[in-house]
Amino acid sequence: MSRNPDEGAAPAKLLALLRPESFGASLRARWVQAGEFRLHYRSASEQDALPEPTAQLACVVGFVLPKRQCKHAARRNLIRRVARECLRAHLRAHPREPGQALPVLVLRLQTRLDARWRSAQSDALRRYLHQTLGQLLRDWEAKRPGRQQEPGSVPRAADAAQGQEAGPG
Repeated sequence: MSRNPDEGAAPAKLLALLRPESFGASLRARWVQAGEFRLHYRSASEQDALPEPTAQLACVVGFVLPKRQCKHAARRNLIRRVARECLRAHLRAHPREPGQALPVLVLRLQTRLDARWRSAQSDALRRYLHQTLGQLLRDWEAKRPGRQQEPGSVPRAADAAQGQEAGPG
């Protein structure tokens, strides 16, 4: 019996972001925040020294999970695992269009996780991570460069407020 319900779907390939220069550029890029997490996003550039993008290669991803914010390795590993799982599901639902630049995403833990989650095996922690990381990915998708507005969709109030603050032009 298969554990993954989307097993028949084409897998979304994730490439690890490894170069310090690439992390630096990503952490200076735009970001969205939800809860304790911040998702930095940008398009891949030549400095990243990535292989030629293919249809299977959907995203470049990196993690900044300081021990100061999350002391236990099991919890840091859980965050990485859930983030990759959420990202693959998101990329299957929102595939990259041909000719669109390869996105580079860096997930950064900004503050300590709540003390009520003492165990990495906590179902409540896993649900919270899925919810928070899902929100980050939805916010990123809404701000993603080159994204086409779906017909009949209504902009969110937060997006409208940002547009008013930016002023004309």
